[in-house]
Amino acid sequence: MTGRVDGEATRRGQAHDRSLGRTGFATGAGVYDRARPGYPDDAVAHLVATTGIGPGVRVVDVAAGTGKMTRPLADTGAACVGVEPSADMRAAFRSSLAGVPVVGGVAEHLPLTRSGFDVVVAAQAFHWFDAPVALAEVHRVLRPGGWLALAWNERDEEDP
Repeated sequence: MTGRVDGEATRRGQAHDRSLGRTGFATGAGVYDRARPGYPDDAVAHLVATTGIGPGVRVVDVAAGTGKMTRPLADTGAACVGVEPSADMRAAFRSSLAGVPVVGGVAEHLPLTRSGFDVVVAAQAFHWFDAPVALAEVHRVLRPGGWLALAWNERDEEDP
């Protein structure tokens, strides 16, 4: 017996998933920030070394949430900007990252200038995006030769 995918159910599921990517986690930023782990130092160091993030490098963190990835990138001296659809998440971001701008927006329509960034980062978020539309926006805001960096944490189910 072979499996069969219900195309209509799949399309409905994908549309629902992408709607969360457009609206964000509307409430519960405090709980999110406490529950979501940060990123391992070695993973951030690899991202920074590979993309050249450092003083003066222009970085945008798309779907930045409360700033879990933005924080270590800003610590390098990079000129960071967060883009986040949820007002609650943006408020938490501002509380923990004073001086780092965060704006309302989504990956599919970034409120940023053309070729204005050296690196675009999406940490724990790309699966929420409408990929073809978001990638076109990333291409628009990146300078020629710029980087797109995608990162995820995976929960270690054996480590309580």
